[in-house]
Amino acid sequence: MNTVQRIAKNTGVLGISQVITSILGFFLLICIARYLGEAGFGKYSFAVSFTALFIIFADLGISQLIIRELARNKELTDEYLTNVSVIKLLLSFLAFALIALTINLMDFPQDTTYAVYFFGVYMILTSFALTFRSIFQAYERMEYDAAVMVIEKIILIILVLFVLISGYGLIELAYAYVFAGIVAVVISIYIVLVKIAKPKPTINLLLWKMLIVGSIPFGLNALFGVLFFKIDTVMLSVFKDDAAVGIYNAAYVPLLALTGIISGMVVSALYPVMSRYFISSKDSLETFTVLSSKYMAIIGFPIGMGCFVLADRFIALFYLDQYSASIIAFQILALFIPIRLVSSITGTLLTSINKQSLRTVSVGLSALFNIVLNAVMIPCLSYVGASIATVLSEVFLYFVFIYFINKHYKKLELYKHFIKPLIASLVMGGFVFYFIGVNLFLLILLAAFVYFMMLLLLRTFTQEDKDIFKQVVKRG
Repeated sequence: MNTVQRIAKNTGVLGISQVITSILGFFLLICIARYLGEAGFGKYSFAVSFTALFIIFADLGISQLIIRELARNKELTDEYLTNVSVIKLLLSFLAFALIALTINLMDFPQDTTYAVYFFGVYMILTSFALTFRSIFQAYERMEYDAAVMVIEKIILIILVLFVLISGYGLIELAYAYVFAGIVAVVISIYIVLVKIAKPKPTINLLLWKMLIVGSIPFGLNALFGVLFFKIDTVMLSVFKDDAAVGIYNAAYVPLLALTGIISGMVVSALYPVMSRYFISSKDSLETFTVLSSKYMAIIGFPIGMGCFVLADRFIALFYLDQYSASIIAFQILALFIPIRLVSSITGTLLTSINKQSLRTVSVGLSALFNIVLNAVMIPCLSYVGASIATVLSEVFLYFVFIYFINKHYKKLELYKHFIKPLIASLVMGGFVFYFIGVNLFLLILLAAFVYFMMLLLLRTFTQEDKDIFKQVVKRG
């Protein structure tokens, strides 16, 4: 199996699992939002976002570091298993202590505080599972990663539906998440021990130092990333109320999940290969980056345009007669989709070439930019201001990534590959707007056909694209 086929296989495996888990997860989100209402869903969203701000202290970026290190040298796996597990256990206690201390210093209702405790435990469990799933990624065994995600999501949705149907509330909802998190950790550990490696019973303090110091750029990047994506929800809760948080997240969470699914399954497959190519074939690394960015643009522009034009119909489909106030937030946030997808590739490139510190700086600057914008816009524009701040921050992050890539790697004129997908998306958007009254699912199919035809008319696909496609579908 050649490299292109292996990437296609891993992307396909993750893609199928991501589709399954995203459908289940989105259905779960809709049920929670409908059942809890704007204020209740706002409390749920705050608890998840608040605990996410602290969960980096349970990992420090170690999970990302071991993907790169084990992809380059798998003989380190046995020793890493033991030492990483002990480090993570100690860090987990630190993370929960910080969560409990901070929420008790803030003036929130008792049910919100308790929800934060339990979602904090769930986040820590998820962080533990992520460490073992990182080993799957380093070994390019994405089927194991996929299995853990799907099983956890199925268990979670069964438990949450039981909680909601039985008439329970937010706290019982948190119990369901904790149980699902425990299952994910147990399964992840079992697969690693049975299928990949056994831990070496040796504590290596020098390795601890290397792991902690080496993971700091990844950890800071993750921290800034969480601030980038979650701080708006927390600031809305502080400056406004639970209803505003619920309205905003009803629009934001589905779009963030969609971009996360697409970028996550692609980046998980590309990252180990890009890290390896930086050592063995820098020309291939450049080609991967350019083509991946191009394909992300081809995917992102029509999705963003479709969500913008059909925002009212999507909100009505998702939430029935609820959350109509989320329509304008949904339209604004749809604009970040193509930029977000492309930025996932450019950010991964910086990490692959050992410039993760520059990625950290980029995300940190963007997070600061986002916080300032939210502080200015939320008090006067509420969730609309938070939506605008999110889009502008995504644009800012993209340009910072490009600046550092051009300065420290080589000049990649990626924008040239965005023009044709943008033109095709605008034509598609006009078509959708003109036939806005057509059945939604039929309209989506027709819009996809119009978009693809426009890509062909604009000669978007080169001979290199055709060659890659042949390698992907080739057998043997």
